[in-house]
Amino acid sequence: MGKKAIIGIAPKDSAIDKMDRYIRRQDHKEQQYLQRNGKKDLSRIPFNEWPLKKQIEHVENKTTADKFKERYTSYSTWYEAVKEQSGVYTRTFVDWTSAANVKEAMKEMYAGNTPVRTAINLLKTDHGIY
Repeated sequence: MGKKAIIGIAPKDSAIDKMDRYIRRQDHKEQQYLQRNGKKDLSRIPFNEWPLKKQIEHVENKTTADKFKERYTSYSTWYEAVKEQSGVYTRTFVDWTSAANVKEAMKEMYAGNTPVRTAINLLKTDHGIY
C-alpha cells in the first residue's frame, strides 16, 4: 500500500492566511487610532507623503525668507556657499573675513537672509574682499 496523504493546509496557503490576519490587525489598529485621535497631523508626516494638493499649496505659499532658511539651515552652510562662490582662495577668504567688522557684517547679512551673490558683491564693495 502507498502512503496516505496528510490532510491539512499547504505551507503557501498557511503563509498567505498569516499575512492576511496581520494586515487585518494593522488595519483595525489604524482605524482605532483614527477614532481616538482623529486625522493625522501634517506636521508629523514627511513632506513627500503629503497629499499632492497640499504639497503644491505649501510650495506656492513659501516666502523668499522661507526658501533661504530651507536652503541655508545654519550660518556655516551659508558661509561655505559664499566662500566657494566668491572665487577667492579659501585660506585668503578666511583670513579676510576673520576681522571683527567683517565677521559682524556677515552675521548681519545672514540674519537678513541676504542671497549669496548679493553678499559677495557687498563684501567686494564695502570690505574690499575680491
